[in-house]
Amino acid sequence: MALAVAALAPDASFAQALPAPKVILLRPAAVPAAVSEALVRLQAELTVEGFDAQVIEFELGADVRAALEKVAPTMAATAVVAVVAGADPASAELWVVDRMTGKTVVRRVHADPKAARIAEVLSVRAVELLRASFLELAITSRPAPDVVEVPLPSAPVVTRFVTEPLEEAEPDWTWAVEAGAGGMGAIQGASSGTALLAEVLPVARVQRAFGKRLCARVSFAGLGTQAQVDLPGGYANVSQTIALVEGLVRFRRGRRLEPVVSIGAGILYVSGEGHLSAPYVGGNSYRVSAAVDAGVGVRMPLRPRRVELGIELHALVAQPYPVVLFFDTEVARAGRPSLLASVTLLGGI
Repeated sequence: MALAVAALAPDASFAQALPAPKVILLRPAAVPAAVSEALVRLQAELTVEGFDAQVIEFELGADVRAALEKVAPTMAATAVVAVVAGADPASAELWVVDRMTGKTVVRRVHADPKAARIAEVLSVRAVELLRASFLELAITSRPAPDVVEVPLPSAPVVTRFVTEPLEEAEPDWTWAVEAGAGGMGAIQGASSGTALLAEVLPVARVQRAFGKRLCARVSFAGLGTQAQVDLPGGYANVSQTIALVEGLVRFRRGRRLEPVVSIGAGILYVSGEGHLSAPYVGGNSYRVSAAVDAGVGVRMPLRPRRVELGIELHALVAQPYPVVLFFDTEVARAGRPSLLASVTLLGGI
C-alpha cells in the first residue's frame, strides 16, 4: 500500500490545478457610466469563464494603441483589455492586447442613441465582442501546461456567431489636405479713423504629420472679397493674401476635441485700388511684407484618423506693415496685426 501511494505521488502533483489565466481590465480615472458598467460586466463574464479578471486604474492618454502596447509587456497577464469612450455617448471602443503575440484587436461598439439603457446595451455588446476577440487571438481560460510533452488543448468550438465585423485600428494619417473659408481683418491704430479692414477669403492647407503630436504645413488664404475704405471724395478697395510655412502641435490626439497651436512665417501681400472723384485720380498699388504668425484652434474628428473639422484663430504681424494713404495721411493699415479666423475640413491619408 505504501509503495502504491509513493508511485502515485508524482501523478498527483502533476494533476494539481494550474492557476487561471489572468486578464487585466484597464479603467481610466474618469470614465462615462457606459464604460464603467461595461467593465463591471466584462469582469463578471471573464470570472464565470474561468479567467482571473482584475480591474486596474490606468490613464491611457490620447494614443490608446501606443499606451496599451507599452504597458501590456510589463503586466503578468494573458491579455490586457480596455474599454474607451467613443466620439458620442452611444459608442465605445473595445481594445484587446494579447501579451504573448503582441497582437492588438480593436472593435467599435454602437448602441441606439434613443435607447433608454445605453450603458446596458453597450455593456452587453462589449461582452459579445470580447468573446469574439478572444477567439480570434486564441485566448482560452484553460491554462497551458508547464510540461512540454503534454499536447496543448485544441481550440474551442465556436457555438455562436458574431455579427460585428472585425476591425483593426486604423493608422493615423501622414498627409492631409485642408480646405475651408475664413474671415480676415486688420486692427487699426489709434490715429486711424477708418473701420476695421474685413474680408472673406478661401483657406487651403497641405500638411505632413510627424508622429501623433507634430505637424508641418503650408497655408494659403486669399483671392476673396475686398475690404472697402472710405476716403474723402471716394473710396479704396483693399485685399490681403497670406502664404505661410507653419509648425503645428496637437494635444489630446484621438479625443473628441483636440486643441492645436501653431507658429509660422511667410509673406503678407496687400493690394489697394483707389476710386476718387474728379479732380482727384485714384492709384493702384501693392506691398509684399515678411510676416510671422501664431495661431490656436481646436479639431473635432468626424471620422477618426481620417476626417476632421478644424476651427482656428491666427494673428499675423508684418514688417514693414502696409498702409493705405490719402494725400500722405494714413487711413488704414494691415499687419499690425492682421487676424484670420477659419473653419476648415481636413482629409487625411
